[in-house]
Amino acid sequence: MKQIPCNVCSSRNTGVFCHLSAADQALCNNHKTSNLYKSGQKLFYEGNLPLGIYCVFSGKLKLYKTGVNGRLQIVRLASAGDLLGYRSLISDEPYSATAEVIDEAMVCFIDKTTFFDVLRRNPQLALEMMKKLCRELREAEDHVMDVAQKSTRERMAALLLTLKEAYGSPILGGGFSLGIELSREEMAEMIGTTQETVIRLLSELRSQGVVEIVGRSITILKEKNLQSLIS
Repeated sequence: MKQIPCNVCSSRNTGVFCHLSAADQALCNNHKTSNLYKSGQKLFYEGNLPLGIYCVFSGKLKLYKTGVNGRLQIVRLASAGDLLGYRSLISDEPYSATAEVIDEAMVCFIDKTTFFDVLRRNPQLALEMMKKLCRELREAEDHVMDVAQKSTRERMAALLLTLKEAYGSPILGGGFSLGIELSREEMAEMIGTTQETVIRLLSELRSQGVVEIVGRSITILKEKNLQSLIS
């Protein structure tokens, strides 16, 4: 697979690597690999030891943990500009989740030695990594609170609004098309419920004119109605 230069990455000027010098950017370029992954392919598995970090150039992925009786819990989604596997690499622990491609994804891999070499020479990069860790910790704490205190209906509304913020695009006549197609099972795994409950809740929202559904494609027609469910 042809290498993708770091300077063409959409997150080059906004991501954690944006402060790298030309020399360190070149070092990453020379020691990374770029691979195209099909839907359903895994980048890494929960329990395996990390050998480096993954930088998402394009596409969408899900990270999930396997619970009791093999039940899956999606802990986060990832798209262009996101880093994967860095927490386990920094803490020197096995991966805490499995990373699987949802949409065809182009992903770059930087080996462990190169990453730590660059990290040691760049205190600003270390600071940006710390900020990223803190943000993800806050998001995890918020999710725990949601599961503990919000009803399934509220969590469903919150999920749709979160997907709208991350992937939505406005449509003519008002509303937002969600730019990601998740199965009902995947949505259930994100909010901690059953596939049947997700189907029922989406059906209710559609009958109320809040959303429009065609296959896996969802369009939010009445955002304020969703907001009122969680306010």
